[in-house]
Amino acid sequence: MKKFSFILLTALTISFFSCDKSEDVIDILDEKQVELNNTVETVVASEEASETIIEVADYEVDLFSFMESEYDQPTGTKNGYQNRYGQLFMEWQRYKTDKMPEVSIEFGDDGRFPMTITINYGDSTVLHNGTVIGGAIKIELTARPRTNGAVREITYDLMIDSVAMDGTKRIEFTGEQGVSRKWDYTSELTFTYPDGTELFRSAERTREWVSGLDTKWDVSDDKIEIRGSATCVDTEQNEYSKEIDEENPLTRIGTCRMIVSGLVKFSQNQVEFATFDYGDGECDNIATYTYTNEDGEEVSKEVEIGKHKRHKKN
Repeated sequence: MKKFSFILLTALTISFFSCDKSEDVIDILDEKQVELNNTVETVVASEEASETIIEVADYEVDLFSFMESEYDQPTGTKNGYQNRYGQLFMEWQRYKTDKMPEVSIEFGDDGRFPMTITINYGDSTVLHNGTVIGGAIKIELTARPRTNGAVREITYDLMIDSVAMDGTKRIEFTGEQGVSRKWDYTSELTFTYPDGTELFRSAERTREWVSGLDTKWDVSDDKIEIRGSATCVDTEQNEYSKEIDEENPLTRIGTCRMIVSGLVKFSQNQVEFATFDYGDGECDNIATYTYTNEDGEEVSKEVEIGKHKRHKKN
């Protein structure tokens, strides 16, 4: 069977899970059930790495979108941004140094909306948790994000740690205005790993802010729950689906760089071949994935997540 290149395996191992480098290679399932061109470990590792990247990007989108009411006039220059909005954004204490992303605001011709927010991180902007973001995000809002029918069209051209993320996402407010804070997401995103290997994923999700929206300058009480599914294909032609368990959604909190809880199920041709469990809500870097080997035995392995470092290509 065809394997990912050694470079990709090494990059994934170092950057995302820090798995041991032993000779104990995990077997895939019986090919009568599931046909993968890689081990289950490699497929799960690459996809869950992209999950972490998505959450970093989506959190940035929400922060700048929910600041909409503070944007009192357009600005497209660095000086204008620093003078008018820089101090506001620094209140978050989200960025490690005084180097903030540059933000430009454009209003519609006939009023405040449609509004366009462009966030430019330059070559690198460092978060307090050590994550490095480069590139840009463009957000187009039809209305205030928490009003009925409001839509955000997002375009990503990012480098987060060692992974490039490109593509589009549509976010529509589907909660009850003034009562619940829920959005439906559809996206088509491509992730490029350090050796050039690509992973494409098309997803439909719901994302609900359970707490924290009323304290926009305090990320410590932010809590987000994510539900939904995605279909994935990589350059090794592995095709599979992943679904978040409805009773155990992915949970993100503002004070932790990793997803802190939730269960994801991997399947191919409606046959489940692995699960990934993020834990019980503690902000740690430990998760567990489980699969059934070719002998029909259930195998679980504890892995480390969230160890992101910026790697340059040779």
